[in-house]
Amino acid sequence: MTATPSPSDPGLLSRHELTVVADYSTLLIQDDDADLGEPEPTWFDALVENWINTAPGVVGIGAARPFDVPVTVDVRRTPPADDTELQQADHVTQASLALPSGRLLISMQDTRDKIPRIPLAPGNYAVRIYSHGLDTVSEDGREGEDRYHVALWPTDEDHPAQVLKRYPEPLPGGWFGSPGGPKGRRP
Repeated sequence: MTATPSPSDPGLLSRHELTVVADYSTLLIQDDDADLGEPEPTWFDALVENWINTAPGVVGIGAARPFDVPVTVDVRRTPPADDTELQQADHVTQASLALPSGRLLISMQDTRDKIPRIPLAPGNYAVRIYSHGLDTVSEDGREGEDRYHVALWPTDEDHPAQVLKRYPEPLPGGWFGSPGGPKGRRP
């Protein structure tokens, strides 16, 4: 994990390059002390439909493949200044995240100590997820150049889970029981 701020963007505090296992084609952006537990099936239904859902201290996001995926995390002072990436990304979602511990974890219900934590000031954050390369994913969902950019910044506003830009095709992913996903047991 790297933590290098960009001198060309004064709103950027740090950038972290991660490789994260998107188990069941899902990632959790969460407070280190949050516990998603066993959510109801309706929680996963919303996640499959929009690639975003929330629970206390957790923002769940979809991924195109259930394997290691590249995730860039930008910790910002302010929201992104322009909407260039919003226009370039395939799918964009946003939500609020309460981070009382001051430690951000990106995983899939795996909170082992070896997974890196990103230290932040405790508080409330807006989280925007830009999904790129969705059209590169193979039909079987095993290969692709998909990547995910997470931008977060402190906020006093509530940002309900929402889609800011929807991918025009059915969202790829390995969700069990989802359209285009393998059939079988839901996680």
